[in-house]
Amino acid sequence: MSDSRSAKLYNIAAGQPFLAILAETLIDDALRHGLFGDYAVEQCHILLPTRRSARQLGDAFIAAAEARGQMAMVMPRISTLGDIDEDFLDNSAGDGFAEPEATQHLRAIDPQERFFELLTLVRKWAETSGQALDEVRLHALAYALGDFLDEANLEEIDLSRLHDLVSEGDLADYWQQSLGFLAIITEAWPQHLAENKLQDAVLRRNGLLDAQAADWQANPPDHPIIAAGSTGSIKATARLLKTIAGLPNGAVILPGLDLTANAACWQMIGKDVTHPQNALAHLLNHFDCDREQVRDWPQAASQPAQSSAATQRSANLQAALVPAEATAIWAGADRADIKPETALPDCQMLEAPDQRSEAGAIAMAMRQTLETPGKTAALVTRDRHLARRVTAELQRWHIEIDDSAGRPLSKTPAALLLRLALDAARRDFAPVPLLALLKHPMVGLGQKRGSHLAAVRQLEKAILRGPRPAQSLAGLEAALGDVAKETKNNLQEAEQLLARLRAAFAALRDMADPTPLSAHIDQLAELAEKLLCAEDDASFFDGAEDRRALGAFFENLRAHVQQAAPDFNLSLADWPEVLDLWLSRHSFRQQRQTTPRLSIWGPLEARLMHADLVILGGLNEGSWPPLPETGPWLSRPMREKLGLSLPERQIGQAAHDFVQAASAPQILLTRAVKVDGAPGVAARWLRRLETLYGKLPRASYLLDWWQQLDRPDCVPQPVAPPAPCPPLAARPRQLSVTQIETLLFDPYAIYARKVLNLPEWEAVDASVSAAHRGSFLHGLFEQLIKDGKHLRDDIASALLTLAREAESRSAGGAAILQFWQARLEATALWFADYERDRRAQIADSHAEITGRWPLGIGGDTFTLTAKADRIDRLKSGGYAIIDYKTGQPPSQTMIKKHLAVQMTLEAAMLADGAFAENGLPAGRVERLDYIKLSGRMPPGEVISVPPEAELINGAVDMLQKLLAQYQDPDQPYLSHIRQRARPFASAYDHLARLAEWASDDSEGDRP
Repeated sequence: MSDSRSAKLYNIAAGQPFLAILAETLIDDALRHGLFGDYAVEQCHILLPTRRSARQLGDAFIAAAEARGQMAMVMPRISTLGDIDEDFLDNSAGDGFAEPEATQHLRAIDPQERFFELLTLVRKWAETSGQALDEVRLHALAYALGDFLDEANLEEIDLSRLHDLVSEGDLADYWQQSLGFLAIITEAWPQHLAENKLQDAVLRRNGLLDAQAADWQANPPDHPIIAAGSTGSIKATARLLKTIAGLPNGAVILPGLDLTANAACWQMIGKDVTHPQNALAHLLNHFDCDREQVRDWPQAASQPAQSSAATQRSANLQAALVPAEATAIWAGADRADIKPETALPDCQMLEAPDQRSEAGAIAMAMRQTLETPGKTAALVTRDRHLARRVTAELQRWHIEIDDSAGRPLSKTPAALLLRLALDAARRDFAPVPLLALLKHPMVGLGQKRGSHLAAVRQLEKAILRGPRPAQSLAGLEAALGDVAKETKNNLQEAEQLLARLRAAFAALRDMADPTPLSAHIDQLAELAEKLLCAEDDASFFDGAEDRRALGAFFENLRAHVQQAAPDFNLSLADWPEVLDLWLSRHSFRQQRQTTPRLSIWGPLEARLMHADLVILGGLNEGSWPPLPETGPWLSRPMREKLGLSLPERQIGQAAHDFVQAASAPQILLTRAVKVDGAPGVAARWLRRLETLYGKLPRASYLLDWWQQLDRPDCVPQPVAPPAPCPPLAARPRQLSVTQIETLLFDPYAIYARKVLNLPEWEAVDASVSAAHRGSFLHGLFEQLIKDGKHLRDDIASALLTLAREAESRSAGGAAILQFWQARLEATALWFADYERDRRAQIADSHAEITGRWPLGIGGDTFTLTAKADRIDRLKSGGYAIIDYKTGQPPSQTMIKKHLAVQMTLEAAMLADGAFAENGLPAGRVERLDYIKLSGRMPPGEVISVPPEAELINGAVDMLQKLLAQYQDPDQPYLSHIRQRARPFASAYDHLARLAEWASDDSEGDRP
């Protein structure tokens, strides 16, 4: 091999179209026989860092050939340094070279196989060390251990030195425990590989690279070998690049080497691992070469795409990012002449208030690019959430964009469906996860989608709204049966839905817990088939593209589980998280028609790519650049002694990618001021640029455009309160006494309930409220009074017994007893004393008794109904009306003003014989009592209302006037006409659009 002075090293400056220049130069040079003598393009072997750059180089060759009038050409051989296998080996020298003999008998271990083998070792370590870890934690440790192993192998670290780092006395217990854990990869793992004749993929890759380097060094090929775009950050790659650079027909093309920095600054760069040029400086040191030996790649300087503006910006970027020790040169600059518009031309900055706004503005910039024919744009970001947001925003215009990273398999619709199914089973079919599963667009449980949704709506309305019924399918079936019996409604569709659900989950529910991992996989696949709609003719894993990818994943997984982990047991509680871990480690790229002029790239992929507009998104500390993390296993001093690179090295690599992307013809730098609600810190490179050159021009117009998309053309005037005036025929002719009170305060609620026939629905799986507690308690007293045994037996014990019996039948009964047990016991004791004191006065008691009272209003009949909590017939011949209140009873003022009329109207009805049909003839009302049952101190309280004739007659007179008023067709049903008197929310406030017209100064009574 030639010495370093003969090494062929070239550079393509940052901002130039790297791949286009490479292709054009090779086509033109082959005709002139310049660089490599007499050769043809198809004889070249080109090595690139990524698959995408390899595909793009092929397109660049075609474009360059077409521009030169060539109708057809034979493509050169293009390989990818990141995906090395046996096919990479170049045997064209004809020496019969093959893979090194030492590794010929070794098989590269499959990533999935390696994971399960490491998981087995981690499990054994946990058992022997007494660590009580769940399966999720064990899986996470196995993945983390594999990542550390790859890092060490990439940097060619001798892991046997782990135990020699320091003496035991120098280590805290935590680090001692970490080193004990890492014995898995220093002792057990090498032994496992040797016994099974396996080799880690990274070590195999390093071996193949070294084998190829040795072959080329011993037998230099007679055709051109060109390595382009790599920084040689991996040691095996750097050795191969050094070999290629010394070949007679070899060449290494560096990406964006800074040839302008002076010698002193370059020495500082070599010591600063966070500098963009640090990796290239180390690569040149590895080559034993100086920068003076690096030449511009032919035709690079003459490319029209490398405008003077881009050249100037690239140079000024390098000046702004000099090592900290070299920033003294800034003081010598003429700051008065430095302006960001001239120092960084064609560069704009966008600071969005949040991530959603940042994504929207980026989408606007990309959409604007499409307005210019032929112009291209690319988003370069490390933030995958931002990339997905931009993809979603562009779909507003039906633009599908090519995202090079794809998305995790766990985020695909098929995987999310399986996750919903497991979540529903794990949470024992609680209402929210159950409805999330049943309403998924792919779910039909073998029925047509329309029929399935009708059954789901029936089930939801019957038992899933309000407090949670008893969990498990058996509990749901029992609750549905109780509702069907109580309401006498036909709920057959919902019953059949639960039966189909039971059949679908039968195998999963019948498995032992824990159960073998292979059984979990098989049962989940079987469940997936049963969940589909009848219209879905394909098998679950033979349908859409994501379903096929998921099927292939499960097939591969099943094979490795049966081979490496046949005895692994997993509980249903851990299964969803374990599945998420597996799926999140695999990417899915959907094959679909995308817009060719727009792209989303990762920083590494963007290194050799070119676009007219490059958007650098997510420029916040922690995202780009990433946080320098040492990892969970070793401290910083331990890493340094072991020979691992400093964590800050990632910042230097990110900085190089930043400079490469920021040297495009036109750039837009973006960041979100707040990330997940917390203030974000601008990337250090942005702070450097604005410190040296001043505030960059802002592209705030993009935010304005994006906000205008959802902004109405004009700001509408505040909506007026609703005032519906339905015709008389549609107005209610029957109301209850409690609805009369509603009519006094919120007529709109009566309009919505009675005229529009809109029932009130509670939230799904609603929390137990005071209303539920009141209903529960009312039910207990109703049973107690109707039973009649309270007159003879222990009333307190009887009440508590009824409560325990009602616990399972009532919605939220268990929660009520759990949080109200002590208060209920106090209430029962108080009520027992109350009943004993009144026992001698009562002839009989009637609970929840109904009455009907026809009234003549405006020449028509109006019926007033009531359902009294309790009416006692007294031995004196009169009646006592009792109303139980778990909250605060109405005040005497409200009663006297006839705003709380429930009791007084019931008294008028009883006096007029409205309850006669239910065994209570007309009679005198002697007592009107509210019984406040709080369970506090005191547990109960009797609040009496004097049953004066004037009060009762006044209530009747008010009722007649009120009903007559609503017999006027011009009388509207207003919303919240007495808000201050009763400031309660209504279930129909959203329908009345209360938030749009109500204000703090308009909460008084409305006429």
